[in-house]
Amino acid sequence: MRRNRWIQTGGIALAMAFCLFFGVSLAAQGTERIGGPLVRQEEPAKPRSYSAASAGSTGAAASVKPKPPAKPARPEPVELQGGDTGINRVGNKTGDLLQIAAHHSIRFIVSLFEALFK
Repeated sequence: MRRNRWIQTGGIALAMAFCLFFGVSLAAQGTERIGGPLVRQEEPAKPRSYSAASAGSTGAAASVKPKPPAKPARPEPVELQGGDTGINRVGNKTGDLLQIAAHHSIRFIVSLFEALFK
């Protein structure tokens, strides 16, 4: 009986992990579709500056200052001419509906876990 409970809990955990990663993937795709591709800005390696005191000699060493990285150009968002069209309203209402459904499903999953572990 105890083993069945662990299998059930593991199955729920796997399902939740799948939903979480799938949701993050969908959000990233939607963000890229609206605002353009996401670009990671990697910082270049900072050069080390060694002073003469740390090297053991008595002369002074010049420090090297790195140049700031150039910022990539971002595309400007395109504004639509139509204003609030019917398809926009349908999309907004669908988004609201999905947001409400997600809120209630999260509350349901939390109540499931509360019932399992009380």
